[in-house]
Amino acid sequence: MTSANGRKPKNIKHHNLRYILSIVKRRGVCTASEISGESNLSMTTIVKTLDSLKQAGIVKSAGKGKSTSEGGKRPELFGFNESFQYVLCVYFAGKYAMCTLNDLANKEIAARQIYYTDASDVDGCMNEVYEQLRLIMDGQRLTEKDICGISLGIDGIVDSEKNHVVYPIHNQQWKTGGYIVDCFKRYFPHTANIQIENSGRLGSWNYLNTYPELEAERVAVLNSSESFTAGALLQSNAVQHGGNCLTGEFAHMMIPNAKGDVECECGRRNCFEKLIALERFEGYVLEMIDLAEEAQLYQRLCRHEVESAELIRLADEGSMAGRKALDLIIEYYLAVICNLMITCDPKYYVIGGIYVRNSEYFRRELSRKFEASAFWGIRFKARILYDMDGDGWEYKNMAWPVINTFLSTLKFDK
Repeated sequence: MTSANGRKPKNIKHHNLRYILSIVKRRGVCTASEISGESNLSMTTIVKTLDSLKQAGIVKSAGKGKSTSEGGKRPELFGFNESFQYVLCVYFAGKYAMCTLNDLANKEIAARQIYYTDASDVDGCMNEVYEQLRLIMDGQRLTEKDICGISLGIDGIVDSEKNHVVYPIHNQQWKTGGYIVDCFKRYFPHTANIQIENSGRLGSWNYLNTYPELEAERVAVLNSSESFTAGALLQSNAVQHGGNCLTGEFAHMMIPNAKGDVECECGRRNCFEKLIALERFEGYVLEMIDLAEEAQLYQRLCRHEVESAELIRLADEGSMAGRKALDLIIEYYLAVICNLMITCDPKYYVIGGIYVRNSEYFRRELSRKFEASAFWGIRFKARILYDMDGDGWEYKNMAWPVINTFLSTLKFDK
């Protein structure tokens, strides 16, 4: 068995264990023969490794498969044991925290939301979050031995290599550095795998599981909610951070020639996130509306009777003002995409969020205008993919980095 660079791994047995486990995990259920067809390992090695993984409990028997056309013994099916261990996840928002328990397939098992008694008191907030995590564990009859890691997400600038918070955007009174991680080390003294990351990057990481074919590619992720935008640059199944931990802060790309002038919390003006916020979009519609043709819509907008999703769907329903406003939003998206092409040239752009989910017009026109554009006569080879779900993406599926770390460091005595 050799690695991708042609050299033998230092510990072939452990390498094979992780390699076969990754195949079983990705397939869900498979036979030894199917693993053999996907790898260059011998059947003897595969059978022995599966036996070790079964004895450890991370792989389980999943019944019998179908026999071949020639008949014969039905092969054993092997499945990934998602409940072998669990991950605790915490998303720290400005006024509340979302606490979840996820299995090794990153499926949410239980969740509790807590609004801070005093959002400025970091010690009190940490204690309140810990109490919620204990309630979740007690409800599932779990102890710390059942927890393989803790994933912490926060809105702000995070140095994940040091496990430090550089700048908490919403809770600026909170202590920076490794304080939050250190709190959880005290709460869970026997859990070594504790990681903190920017919540947008954690949400973006999940797209590699939505689109597994992108794992080896360079991918830019851009996701917008009603009021904020987050993103990440992914490459070779890893999130890129950059020298100042700012890679992925696409929300703060400035668009100097934008319509109007809006100040951002970062201290600059006309940042992408502010220009596409729902409040701005409503203003664009009001400014572009023809009172003679859409008087009733204008009155509803002035009375704030139009919900966000309905406001975006105006373009799909034929509203000219809605289409003009969405065209402006699309123009800003294209400006960011073109800047990303020049700075990091990703092969894929995965775009999600409120505009993607609520407007076929937005998706169609963004793709059409992107494909019709060129730079120095070069027709773009990159592709735009759309995430049609993504609701609550800032705290869902947060466990992947912790799960990957846990699975990559598994060791077996047998």
